[in-house]
Amino acid sequence: MRANAPVPDPPAPAGEAATGECTREQSLDLLRQTVIGRLIHTDDAMPAVTPACFTLDGVGEVVVPLPAGWRVDVMDGEVVGFQADRFDERTLRGWTVLVVGRSRLVTDPAEVAELRRRGPRPWGRGPATDYLSIHPELVTGRRFES
Repeated sequence: MRANAPVPDPPAPAGEAATGECTREQSLDLLRQTVIGRLIHTDDAMPAVTPACFTLDGVGEVVVPLPAGWRVDVMDGEVVGFQADRFDERTLRGWTVLVVGRSRLVTDPAEVAELRRRGPRPWGRGPATDYLSIHPELVTGRRFES
């Protein structure tokens, strides 16, 4: 788990352009800099995008807390997406990362207890009743310069 304090964007590695595509590792490092993104899923067979808090676990899976009322049974095992970004409106600089992968409802009691103790917490919707873990099968990231 990571602390929730914002971390400044790291500079582009020496010899690389500051704008452009990021490697998988760079993209996951960018995700560690924020705690809010968007869960991309389906709701009654329609595309849906839901703001959500998240964390990365020790193996790079995105873990999203789900509040009461979510149909977690229909999300378990589905391909979903998760996107997070950070932009400066003044300079138009920033980055975006998209993770696509199969979701898994977290059911291990020790893992659930640890997530409840350390977070992430759902965004403005009371305590989490379930957690969804997304295995990052496809990770794409991009930096933007003004």
